[in-house]
Amino acid sequence: MDATDVAVIGAGIAGLTCARALEKSGLDVRLLERSARVGGRVGTDVVDGFRVDRGFSWLDAQHPVVREVADVAALNPRPIDRGMVLAHPEGYRILQGSQPALISALRSGLGQPQDIARLVRWSDPMRRTPDRIRQGVDVTLEESLESHGIGRRVREELLRPFFRLLFADEDLRTSYQYAMLVLHQLRTGMPALPALGMQSLPNQLAHDLDRPVRLGVDVLGLRRDHGTGVTVLTDEGPLSCRAVVVATDPATASGLLGIGSPPMRGTATWWFAAPQPPSTLKTVFVNPLGLAGGPVAHALISSNVAPRYAPPGQALVAAVSVAPPGHDAGTESEADVRSHLGQLFHGDAASWRLVARHVSSAAWPMARPPLLTGREVDLGDGLFVAGDHREVPGIPGAMSSGLRASRAVVAELGAVGTG
Repeated sequence: MDATDVAVIGAGIAGLTCARALEKSGLDVRLLERSARVGGRVGTDVVDGFRVDRGFSWLDAQHPVVREVADVAALNPRPIDRGMVLAHPEGYRILQGSQPALISALRSGLGQPQDIARLVRWSDPMRRTPDRIRQGVDVTLEESLESHGIGRRVREELLRPFFRLLFADEDLRTSYQYAMLVLHQLRTGMPALPALGMQSLPNQLAHDLDRPVRLGVDVLGLRRDHGTGVTVLTDEGPLSCRAVVVATDPATASGLLGIGSPPMRGTATWWFAAPQPPSTLKTVFVNPLGLAGGPVAHALISSNVAPRYAPPGQALVAAVSVAPPGHDAGTESEADVRSHLGQLFHGDAASWRLVARHVSSAAWPMARPPLLTGREVDLGDGLFVAGDHREVPGIPGAMSSGLRASRAVVAELGAVGTG
């Protein structure tokens, strides 16, 4: 029987981060991945010279955990301009991502004078330290907005589109504390696209491993070996391990370990090739009217941000729809998406070529109150778990969880491996 110190199941961001840290501790590690590529929910396909990410994602190039784990400079991050464009049918309102810009938008007619003070009070936690943000009783975003008396127009035309963009949140049930943690980081963060697509990140992490990822391996189950370790049952045969880290998607982790799985949000991402950019902006265009305005929640001209996302002389536009509660992702028609993009960009998208469409019913873990960060990763008997569902949703959460799992494994096994 094949044997190793640690088997890490799942080569997403959490699994890659964990495997690299375990190797650095001196342990022999086998990283097993069911699919034909690394990255999990983070990936990029190249279609006719266009780089289409698997879902709408971006990297915070200034996040301390991201900078600890990855060589950010080597990814050549191309910044997405701060803020967002409220693409109302009657005209654009550009918010530049600062509090003065937000106040200016409210004063220009988006809200009432009293909304300014209320919004400042509502967003006050984002100016605190992360530890202080986590203090107190957590509530949903909807409850937080109601308790602060935020006006309907500000809520529906400004904040709800923003929450769709950040959290794929259509029902305002995201944790208020989690939202404040994200806003706190974005004050100094740098949303960006790697110059060659999001796949560059997991590829970099995989390249740094001593032992290559074993792709195309399906894990069928786990068998505890009565205090001597764990056997991983795969379609290629058994693998004897001193410890196993399950770093898969939540549903697969639940099936292997018998743990709970968080609810997930669904999205669909449409990628269109245009003969020229419909705008010169490098900012996300958001739909301020919700489903009444059309199926697209937000859109970005990706090639404006990172020119190598498209071949020379062409543009690439990403459009995202967020599944309403109780509905499947990706039920909107291509004709409706094109029509809505024409409205958002005040142009004609009928002639744009559809390059790719990605639909995911599990694109984003929901962060419901009360916010649970740093959930247990050591399940006992040599079994460990990692993933952003054990921390906070997103790439930094996946990395943090992978690092925590690696430290827990080393604490149990020691830093000197048998391999």
